[in-house]
Amino acid sequence: MACFVESIVVASVLSVAKKSIAKQEETQKNMQENSHKISWSRKLGWLVNMLWGGVFLLCIEHIWHGEIVAYPPFLTAMSSPEHTQAMIYEILTIGSAQVALIVAIWTIMVVCADKMYANLASKTQIA
Repeated sequence: MACFVESIVVASVLSVAKKSIAKQEETQKNMQENSHKISWSRKLGWLVNMLWGGVFLLCIEHIWHGEIVAYPPFLTAMSSPEHTQAMIYEILTIGSAQVALIVAIWTIMVVCADKMYANLASKTQIA
């Protein structure tokens, strides 16, 4: 119904946070000459891209199944109070699970990327 709504909210908040963090990192980068690690804003960008990608795919899927329409109320689940209640329950359960899974996958990805980058950096220092 509308499980993607929570991902939209999280992705929007993180997009704003990413821009703010990127500005702070740029200021700090000007102070420090060489920073040899993956920036936090870049890692956060990966998460934001994963969330927006999921939102896009879920929107297409919901449009395909007729759950999103081009006329008000846009979400067919908002046509009656009973359906709206079920939609809110789905947002809070399924939407939260989707965001949690994406964040878990992103966390594993960041840990692996940091280890790979550290390994590469140690090999280049030896050579």
